[in-house]
Amino acid sequence: MKVAARILGCALLLICLQACGEDEGLDLDGSVISISDIQGSWNAIRAEFDIAGSGASMAIDVVEQGGSATLVIQSNGRFTLTITEMGEDPEISTGQMSFDEDLLVVEFDDSPGDSEFFSIQSTQNTLSISGPAEFDLDGDGTDDAARAEFDFERA
Repeated sequence: MKVAARILGCALLLICLQACGEDEGLDLDGSVISISDIQGSWNAIRAEFDIAGSGASMAIDVVEQGGSATLVIQSNGRFTLTITEMGEDPEISTGQMSFDEDLLVVEFDDSPGDSEFFSIQSTQNTLSISGPAEFDLDGDGTDDAARAEFDFERA
């Protein structure tokens, strides 16, 4: 009887885990935009970072200062974001994109389990994304809490 109860308990646990996994599955379709709409390669025409919530006016546009930013989005939502400041080595971020209604949900590979939410707008050839970020705005070698605003054109 104890063996049957253990088997039944394990079966119920597996069913619960599978059900929970389905609830937290990736939704590649948002209420307005889908990953299939934005998959491909994008080049930034603006990659601006400003201090988050401080009321200060410090802002840096990496592209305006001679750098670059590119975003490559795969059909499964995996992405690679490469930001290169003028005279610096590229900073590469990878992760997974999905949607929560009209918000873009991003989980970076270097912070598994932590999701960030971004606003997103897109046309066939343009993509705008804005939300929380970390960026060394004051040049002291330490990333600061910031807000990022990207405007991309399809490559």
